[in-house]
Amino acid sequence: MVVIAKSYDDIQQRYIAELRAILPEIKAWWSGMVAAETFDVISLIWPTGISGHPRFLHVFRTHYFEVENLNRKNEHEFVEQAEKPPDEKWGVDDIGDSPRYVGQIDLLVDDIPSKAPDLIEVVNGFVYPPIGLDQDEEIT
Repeated sequence: MVVIAKSYDDIQQRYIAELRAILPEIKAWWSGMVAAETFDVISLIWPTGISGHPRFLHVFRTHYFEVENLNRKNEHEFVEQAEKPPDEKWGVDDIGDSPRYVGQIDLLVDDIPSKAPDLIEVVNGFVYPPIGLDQDEEIT
């Protein structure tokens, strides 16, 4: 059974917490790599730098799919409301409480410098999302 998060903020906060939890171990691993090899050798094997570590990729993918599931749930539950006359909308915030769709890259990469500056080093290496499409164009 797939459990769908209740909010995008919840997904982002758990993502940040998980990245912070594994960051010290991965930084130690990366420092060992840098000390043992030349930059040219390391960049051939790990072109995305520290961001290419499988544990970081796993955390990113896990939360990417959570965002996708919440987007699908919100789209499925969305009910188009009749347009209110302009005089009823005056002075009312019409954006709503929560967006019904959020881009995964926006939430998991682009927002990180402002939400968790200590993780910039990790997310800057995500030059492409490590996500694919299968023959039915479903994300994998």
